[in-house]
Amino acid sequence: MSKRMKKNEPANFKRNKNSLARLVRSLSTLTIPAILVACAPAPHIGSGSSQASGKTILYVGSGNKPSDAAENTGAERKDSPSSTQQSLSQPEQFGPPAPSSLDLTKAASKFRNSHGSSWLAKVQNSSFAKLQASQAALLSRPSPVAAKISKDGIWDRVRRRLMLTGYEHENIQAEVDKIKRSPGSLNNLSKRAEPFMFYVVDEIDRRGLPMDLAMVPMVESGFEPTAVSPKQAAGIWQFIPGTATNNGLRLVEGYDGRYDLYAATKAALKYLSHLQALFGGDWLLALAAYNAGEGAVQRAIQANQKAGLGTTFWDLNLPAETKAYVPKILAFSRVIADPASHGVSLHKISPFPYLARVEVQGATVTMAETVAGMGMSWEEFNSTNPAFKPDVVPAATFNLLLPLDKAQLLVANLQGTKLVAARKYVVKKGETLTVIAKQQGVPTLKLAEWNGLQTNSRVKPGQELIIYPV
Repeated sequence: MSKRMKKNEPANFKRNKNSLARLVRSLSTLTIPAILVACAPAPHIGSGSSQASGKTILYVGSGNKPSDAAENTGAERKDSPSSTQQSLSQPEQFGPPAPSSLDLTKAASKFRNSHGSSWLAKVQNSSFAKLQASQAALLSRPSPVAAKISKDGIWDRVRRRLMLTGYEHENIQAEVDKIKRSPGSLNNLSKRAEPFMFYVVDEIDRRGLPMDLAMVPMVESGFEPTAVSPKQAAGIWQFIPGTATNNGLRLVEGYDGRYDLYAATKAALKYLSHLQALFGGDWLLALAAYNAGEGAVQRAIQANQKAGLGTTFWDLNLPAETKAYVPKILAFSRVIADPASHGVSLHKISPFPYLARVEVQGATVTMAETVAGMGMSWEEFNSTNPAFKPDVVPAATFNLLLPLDKAQLLVANLQGTKLVAARKYVVKKGETLTVIAKQQGVPTLKLAEWNGLQTNSRVKPGQELIIYPV
């Protein structure tokens, strides 16, 4: 019976049925692995060391040195207590200790209780809540990059986790128009960011935060590592002393953690996560509080509640600097999401780290002697490690960001050092992602994710793959 029915089926029906079957098979093959890759934990280069073997070598991206001059556009967290003197009196320690976790749930609950349920209801009913839902859907979609390494380097990695580009406001558009009128400015800014962008992006990815946060140092400091504001906010994240120490950074004689790119990035993202929880998950209020201080934003919300006004970022009476600050960040995100449509050409930044990270424990010589031993000038060392003073012997574990050859020389000659770097692997004939992953001791899913591939992607002889420490 079944054979006769198949034989008598109309030709069109059979063709349609076969097409549908092929479509289902295609979707099953491509979509499910891609979703698994997109939902996998982000790569982390924060621990472990790597060794070269066979055709696996340590790799650090190349590019121009950071500019010696950049406009300081950083802002001050005005409500954070200044405690430089207090910090200097603490026991000497170099590099931040492991930060104790904040009780974010308690902080958020305290804020909500102090402002009443009406504020939370307004937030939940706002367009922000709808945007959050769309962000969750975005993260569940397959990565748009498949079967090849991204053509735009680290910018493609940034675009995969941009979550705040859906906001619409005339102030955002005004900032976008400014960028379009001077397209070279963003290109120059990306060149300045090149030595540090990998570590910023990697830490954001590791924490599962919006990649829009990578725009904060662009607005704060123009990615100038030695930037100092008139109110003593310092480093690419523009921490004032009180906010820095409150978030695990050390400010002691001979070391200022605000200038330590690796440590300050961790502290800044910790603080931004705290602010987002404090303001009910609203990233715009969190960014505003990062600039103006959480107290200033809380007071603005309370004033609007009493007046029966809205309590979104756009409704609040905040300092002019803050009202311009958040739209600038959102404008950068929008343009970087699709630079071509805005007439902007971004400087390509390698997806590999520009600088190698060296973890140092128990140093016995001054920083000046350490630098001299690598054959570097203090000026060259200070351009990427401005947190240290030359005449100090660090008393605890710290990290240095160095060109690969200098990092290898330091590790070879200084006891208690460990090189933490990505590896480049050159694919050999007949190899697959699964074979390479097993050989290198990493999960296939992670290997695919690190390289913007799907688990079933084919690789070709001579193709370069990045492998992170696990």
